[in-house]
Amino acid sequence: MFFLSLIEHTLRLPPHFLDRPLSEAIKGELESLFLDKVIVSLGLCIFVNDIRSIDGGFFFPGNSASTYTVEFRLVMFWLFVRKIITAKLKESDANGLGSIFCSSKYVDSHITWPSFFFFFFCVC
Repeated sequence: MFFLSLIEHTLRLPPHFLDRPLSEAIKGELESLFLDKVIVSLGLCIFVNDIRSIDGGFFFPGNSASTYTVEFRLVMFWLFVRKIITAKLKESDANGLGSIFCSSKYVDSHITWPSFFFFFFCVC
């Protein structure tokens, strides 16, 4: 269900991040780009595990941001076929159920029994 994925990304770092240490600024920018997002064929990004390498620091003409090539590992979540997850209920009303695991998905109350409901991915 959880696995590490090695990713290489060309990252544009805005100038207001340059007052912080470079690795901290890059990790913050990577988190804003990837956390809680679904990457096709990889899954839902949980957190940035570590940064393997940082190359570059180039400035392109007409652009005040520095550009880095960053290699890093993300902890990803992928729900395999026939895998069952448990989650706490956040809300229950006449319309259906909502869970803490994925707040953007809702189980409709008019589903026939027995049935399966699939939380494919939470795109938040």
